[in-house]
Amino acid sequence: GAGVSVSAGIPDFCSSQGLFTTGVLSKDLLDANVWKTTTKASSLCKILAKMHQECSQASPTPFHLALKMLDKKGGLLRVYIQNIDLLESKAGLSFGMPEMHSPQDMPRCIPLHGTLETLACIKCCYQSPLHLHVSTLVTGCLPLCPACEQIEHERRIIHKRPRASGILIPTIVLYDQPHPAADHLAQAIMRDANGDSRKVKPDVLLVAGTSLKIPGIIAAVHKFAQVVSQESRGGYRSIYLDQKPLSSKWNDIFDTWMSGDLQIFAQHLIRSFSHQFDQSIDDAICSKDSTTISILVQDLPSEAIFFLKGKNYIFLDVDHPFYIPEI
Repeated sequence: GAGVSVSAGIPDFCSSQGLFTTGVLSKDLLDANVWKTTTKASSLCKILAKMHQECSQASPTPFHLALKMLDKKGGLLRVYIQNIDLLESKAGLSFGMPEMHSPQDMPRCIPLHGTLETLACIKCCYQSPLHLHVSTLVTGCLPLCPACEQIEHERRIIHKRPRASGILIPTIVLYDQPHPAADHLAQAIMRDANGDSRKVKPDVLLVAGTSLKIPGIIAAVHKFAQVVSQESRGGYRSIYLDQKPLSSKWNDIFDTWMSGDLQIFAQHLIRSFSHQFDQSIDDAICSKDSTTISILVQDLPSEAIFFLKGKNYIFLDVDHPFYIPEI
C-alpha cells in the first residue's frame, strides 16, 4: 500500500501528512466520473502532473530493495501493489499486467490500480507516455489524442464530416471504475493461490502499508490468507505490517500484526539477507500479556522495536527472515 512509499517522498492518503488529510486531494476527485466534469478534471490533471514529477524523482525505499533481494533468493512469488509510483520497477522487479495466454511469463509485480506511466485515449485506446504531456496536464487540461487527430485530418482531406477527437487520460483505476483488466487479475490471483506454472504456492502472506479498504484487495487478502494457513508448517504465516492496527474483524485472518517503521523492518531484512551480522535479535521480552512480545533488533536505531501481537510466542529466524516459527 501507499505507506511503503512515504519515505521516498510520495505522500499517502490518510496519515497526518496524507493527501486527503491535508486537503491536497479529495475522494470525489478520484471518482470514475471525474473526467466528465471540467473543473474536477482540471484539478486532478494538475495534481497528477505534480505526482508524476514526485514519482519520477523518487528512489526505491529499503522495503522495495528488500523485495528485490527476496526475489533474487527465489523466495518471492508475487507482489500485488496498490501504488501507482513504479518504485517496484525501479527496484528491479519485473513489472506489468499479467497476460491470460502466457501464465509462465507473469511479471513479479502486478499494479492493481494502474500507474502514472501512460495516458490512454478514451475513444480509440491509443497510448502515449505521460511524461510527454506533463506541460499540458500542469495547466489543468487533458491532451487530445494524436491518433484521433490524424484520423480527423485524413477525413477533412476527403471532405468527410468532422468528428470529435478523443482525449488522453491517465491509466489509473479510480473509485467505482470497472478494472480494464479485471479478468486478467482474477486469473493471476487464482493461479498464485492454486499454484503457479511450477506448482509453487505461497506459504507466507505479508500485507504492508495499507488500511485494506478496497473490496477487491480485501477479497485477495482473504484468499491468500486461507491458502497460506493451509500450507502452514507452523508459525506465523499471515502478517500485517503497519503503524496502526486493523479493526477486530481481521483477527481471524492475520496471524499477527507487526507495528513498526516499515523501512526499519526492511533494513533488518536486507542485513539478514546479506549476512552482515549473525545475531539479528538482541533480546526478546515477554510482556504481561502472553500474546505480546517486543523484539529489539541489534545494530539498528532505538526506534527499531517491533510489537507483534498474535496467537503464540515468536522469534525472527535470520536464515528465513519472513518465516516466524512457533517457540
